[in-house]
Order: sequence, then C-alpha cells, then structure tokens
Amino acid sequence: MALSQPVLSFLRPLGPPRPSTFRQFLRFSTATRLRVEASIPPESAPQTLSAQEASRAADLAAAEAATDADNPNSPAPKPTLPSKRSKQTPRSAAWPTLVASKNTTPPPYHVARSLNKNLPVYQDYKRGGNLHQTIIRKITGDLHVLKDEVKELLRKDEKDVKINDLTKQVVIKGHHKVQVMEYLASRGF
Repeated sequence: MALSQPVLSFLRPLGPPRPSTFRQFLRFSTATRLRVEASIPPESAPQTLSAQEASRAADLAAAEAATDADNPNSPAPKPTLPSKRSKQTPRSAAWPTLVASKNTTPPPYHVARSLNKNLPVYQDYKRGGNLHQTIIRKITGDLHVLKDEVKELLRKDEKDVKINDLTKQVVIKGHHKVQVMEYLASRGF
C-alpha cells in the first residue's frame, strides 16, 4: 500500500495551470495586443486614464512597436565585420621602400624559398613576448651585404640588425616581415 501512494499522485488528472505561471510568455503576443485593443474605449466616449494606466499603455505600445515585424522604423544598422570593411592602404605603404637598382647584376647573396614557395621571413617573440624579432633564413652568400641593405631599408641602427653566423640568419629587431618580403620580392627572390 505504501508503494501505491506516490504513484497515485501522478495518475490524478492535472488541473489547469495558474495564470501567473505562463503570463510572462504571453506578455508581447498577439493575445496581449487584442486584450489592449479591447480595453481601449471607443473615440466617442473619452475616458481619462490615471498616470499609472497611461504609463503602462505607453510601455505596451513601445514594446509592441519594437517587436512588430511591420515596424515602420528602420532597424538599427548592423556593425560591419572586419572582413567586410573596405581595404585600406597596406601598412607597408607608410614605410619607406628601397627600390632595387636597375642594375642587372645579381646581389652577392641568395635567399632560397621554402618548400611552399614562400620567402623564409619569419616573426618571432622572445622574453615572454616583450622582444619582437624578424628573422630572414635560408641565406647563402654574403650575409653582410643583405644586412646593410635591410638596415638601410628599415632605417635601423647597427645594433638592431644582427647576423647569426652559426645559423646563417639575419635577425632584425621589431616586426618588419611585410617590408622585408616586399624588398626581397623586388630583388627577384
């Protein structure tokens, strides 16, 4: 008998739900609009509303206007995504460029491309992200000539552009990948 008592409570028919439990879901529905229209008196019989009723009617009208699909007010403009923005001038346009001389003699160094046919110019972060470097790899020939050209291109000091003789790399202080790649491409690499 003890087992049947909890089961019987679930088998009893449920009564109608209380209006307070689902009123929030009907707040801005069409039923609300019909209820508001029914509560508005006809034009022939003017009725004065209390301040509280007037503010409630104004709130309902504002909520209805904001939720209606046929709202005459134009919707707020959507923000433009970064991918949809107009293309600005590239960052390298602000930097001075060293135009390759019209002399047809090849430079005394060579920068080989990677397996994916990209120039081997990389950006690096060191010291926890506080030191920014640009590294040019895969250099054969005279590294000092390339170092001097890059130093002139970027207007850097002697201490900001270094050669790593062990790995045959040119290390530049700061991120200058775009400028270096454009320069190497203009040199024919």
